[in-house]
Amino acid sequence: MVPGGVMCAPTLTDITRAWGILEYFRTNWLEPVWLGCSLERYEEIQSYEDFIRWLNEDINHRESDLGIYWRMGLDIGLDRFGGGVGKYVTWGYLPHEDKYNKPTIENRNAALIMKSGVYDSVTDSHSLMDQAVVRENLTHSWYNEGVENWHPSDRTTSPTINNQKDFKGAYSWASAVLHKDFGRLEAGPLARQLVAGGKHGESWQHYDPFILDVFKKMGGPNVHIRQLARVHEVVKLYRQAERCLREFNLNEPWYIKPQEKDGKGWGATEAARGALCHWVEIEDSKIKQYQVIAPGTWNIGPRDGGGQLGPIEEALIGTRIIDPKDPVEVGHVARSFDSCLVCTVHAHDAKTGEELARFRTA
Repeated sequence: MVPGGVMCAPTLTDITRAWGILEYFRTNWLEPVWLGCSLERYEEIQSYEDFIRWLNEDINHRESDLGIYWRMGLDIGLDRFGGGVGKYVTWGYLPHEDKYNKPTIENRNAALIMKSGVYDSVTDSHSLMDQAVVRENLTHSWYNEGVENWHPSDRTTSPTINNQKDFKGAYSWASAVLHKDFGRLEAGPLARQLVAGGKHGESWQHYDPFILDVFKKMGGPNVHIRQLARVHEVVKLYRQAERCLREFNLNEPWYIKPQEKDGKGWGATEAARGALCHWVEIEDSKIKQYQVIAPGTWNIGPRDGGGQLGPIEEALIGTRIIDPKDPVEVGHVARSFDSCLVCTVHAHDAKTGEELARFRTA
């Protein structure tokens, strides 16, 4: 992959260089700096108790970047705010080389190494994720498509103009994305790791109970555990990067020209920030309709038609702001979602309209 995300045909030099980069990352940062131990030792951690035992068994563990972060996060109270909606989504990712040779929407979930799913912390239940249950609501968004819950492939995207923020009406370019049955869902590393702790899906798929156990032992979501899930995932992804490099066959064709002239398609994966999905309709070999729901859409979307807040909105409720002129706590919450807002965020007093602060969250 070259800058910009453009795919290209890999060469032996590319693969060799990738192995070198991966090994350098492990031996110069991941093990000595971040973990203070080998990957193999860290991978033995399966529960909250295992983690505390690991933390205290060696000074190198305790003084590693992960050890320092864990202690610092508790010291400054990152575990006491930034909850959210308590329900989580991942599309799953990393197709199995043999099981995903002829992909279809129906067999996709059973052919992924990292399984899809929805985790509901209220009922402590896991279920698979299906694109058919996704809905977008535009009640509080700057679009002209009404207030019903649309399936993304049925939307036409008709933006309004001359927009003003109206928190009783429309106030966001994002749509409110929801699950037909579960409502609003959080996407991202925490969601992936909570789903990884479920026993649903295929028996051979990736299973990791650690973050789910920490989640339960710490009493649910917060900024601290959201960041822990993100950094814990690094070790899992390192192993999967090794696997992918081993599976390259440079003699196989790297591009297959599409043959379809008409039809509809859907595809999904996990970006670093969370669940990413695309819907496309082709007519006469041209794109007629295209819709995207990015990770940020799940997380930063406004209230839906039923008045339910989006994940970041909900996570901000009740956050104690020590200095209204410098609301760093707001930044902590937003950054824990890795929210792709890209533009400056303004903090206002809702009663007076006074601007309190201006800062960047991404």
